[in-house]
Amino acid sequence: MMMNRSRCLLSLVLAAILGLGSATSDARERRAAAPATPTAPSTPVSADDAFLAARLAANQGQLDRFEAAAAQVTDPTLQSYLRYWRLKFRLNARGPGADGPGADAEAQAFIASTDNPLLADLARRDWLYRLARRNDWAAFEAPYSAWVLRDEPALHCYAGLGRAGQPGALTDESRDALFQPRELGDGCGALIEAMARSGTLKRGEVWRRLKLALEAGASGSVRRLGAVLDLPAGSVEAALQRPATVASPGASREAAVIALGTLARQDPEAAAREGAAIAALPPEERAWVWSQIGAHSMRKLAPVPVAWLHEAQGAQASDETWAWLVRAALRAGDWTAVHALVEKMSAEGRRDPAWVYWHARAHQMLGRKTQANAQFRTIAGQFHFYGQLAGEELGEATAIPVIAPASSEIEVAEVAGNAGFARALRFYQMGLRPEGNREWNFQLRTLSDRQLIAAARFACERRVLDRCVNTADRTRTEHDFSLRFVTPFRPQLEAAAAERGLDPAWVYGLIRQESRFIMDARSSASAQGLMQIIPPTARWIARRLGVADFRIEQLNELDTNLRFGTFYLRAVHDDLENSPLLASAGYNAGPGRPRQWRSKLAGSLEGAAFAEIIPFAETRDYVKKVLSNAIFYGALMTGQPQSLKQRLGSITPMPARASDLP
Repeated sequence: MMMNRSRCLLSLVLAAILGLGSATSDARERRAAAPATPTAPSTPVSADDAFLAARLAANQGQLDRFEAAAAQVTDPTLQSYLRYWRLKFRLNARGPGADGPGADAEAQAFIASTDNPLLADLARRDWLYRLARRNDWAAFEAPYSAWVLRDEPALHCYAGLGRAGQPGALTDESRDALFQPRELGDGCGALIEAMARSGTLKRGEVWRRLKLALEAGASGSVRRLGAVLDLPAGSVEAALQRPATVASPGASREAAVIALGTLARQDPEAAAREGAAIAALPPEERAWVWSQIGAHSMRKLAPVPVAWLHEAQGAQASDETWAWLVRAALRAGDWTAVHALVEKMSAEGRRDPAWVYWHARAHQMLGRKTQANAQFRTIAGQFHFYGQLAGEELGEATAIPVIAPASSEIEVAEVAGNAGFARALRFYQMGLRPEGNREWNFQLRTLSDRQLIAAARFACERRVLDRCVNTADRTRTEHDFSLRFVTPFRPQLEAAAAERGLDPAWVYGLIRQESRFIMDARSSASAQGLMQIIPPTARWIARRLGVADFRIEQLNELDTNLRFGTFYLRAVHDDLENSPLLASAGYNAGPGRPRQWRSKLAGSLEGAAFAEIIPFAETRDYVKKVLSNAIFYGALMTGQPQSLKQRLGSITPMPARASDLP
């Protein structure tokens, strides 16, 4: 995230570079309509400011403005980025002559000559998209095989398209990209169409992919896959647009499934009432429809009868659907269903620590202690929410592992000499956190535990605390929890927590998740500072605290942010009956939502299960991480083992009521 100062400087720089500082709005409009030409700056600008202007112009696709700004950049450590952005203009060009061989040669030359391996890989990625646009599969294979990041599903689908007709054309990466519950996109859509035409993808697999698109609400992919299956476009459109009228026993199988799947997402109860239409479907399709009705009902925390869970168990569905059905069974306390539904997940899905834990708990609750403990042991001691819970089931409270030996001067010097880390620090100085994080993280891919610890310490010493934490988090066998769970400004935080009667370990755990200790962190919702307070809430707090001259910029100040954040956390905690679990959820999603979620419970629910059924994915993940963090901080700060289950407590249903808190 760019700092406020950098944004202000950037505006001034662009004005200086383009000679617009004193222009009227009419003049600006006339210049915008005319072809842009590089102009000399009216005032000198720094290399950093010019680089920021070049970056903005590159992101906006303004080549002339980019070149005008780039000419002002003199720092040799930044030149590789200018070269990369210049290449990207060429690779992304459209129109007559744009697909000639010149840009390909430039991409190859850049990849071979740059001293920045990250930019080489990003250029490789951009070049791959260019090659895919013109179906140049002969040239595609070599850069695809060398591509390191492997983080673009579309390119894996293009690779499958290029290998179509060859043995093993659909690799694990291509298949995973193709069969996820989301929109297909151009690459995966083209692949599935080509494979269907050649007969390498059977009709049943295309139909299964269409149902995955329905699970995700990806209507564009439903239409595209309907065409691949030769379904009448009108019937597909009617099923998507008017599902309640199409869902009837007389509809075709495909139209009925599309309609019922769409209706389940919009109104699960209405879909469930279409019993006759569902009963007319073949068993597998009937089970799939019930799986969607149950999953979408649980997403809304509406009732999910046991019969729905039973009906769904014959379905072929995504792990995401099974996860929601497991949550429904957890809420109902139906441990037989929890066990059966986890077993319906893919092998990869069952390896997720959440489902390992709940599968083990189902064994435990059904009297199968040996099987339960065997599964608990597979994740106990891992440094996350479910690892902590599994350890407690085995009688092991959370404690801090032995701290690895301190990094040597040689190890730290090796980190300091890494050009990628140096570039990352340079970007942080300029307020370019996305570029800095990308450079930093790219260097971590192949590091040993010793090197990771040295890199984390290097980051901490330079007060780049988020990279310190994230880097130390990656170690596998050697650990330093003083780096994973840093405690900066401890006197100030403990004083602020004590003033409000809060556990400082909880406050640290929340800050670690909210901002990773970035003092000027700013979210997309304008939440600011260490404890990520949004402006309306900050003004409410200021009024409550009697701060008459409060300004929003003060949220970036340590003392103000801690004072305001702990005041609000205490208020939420008190408003939610002193439950750290509900208060953590309320701090993230607003105090009204945990009240609504709690009001829909049929009976008392253990805290871990309540955390798992939170319907907002962001809040669910947030709550688990904040409370897990708090346990580790508690162990670090007190030297005593901690209990996560005790902190979670249990949640009892209560009628929802309005809150006075923002």
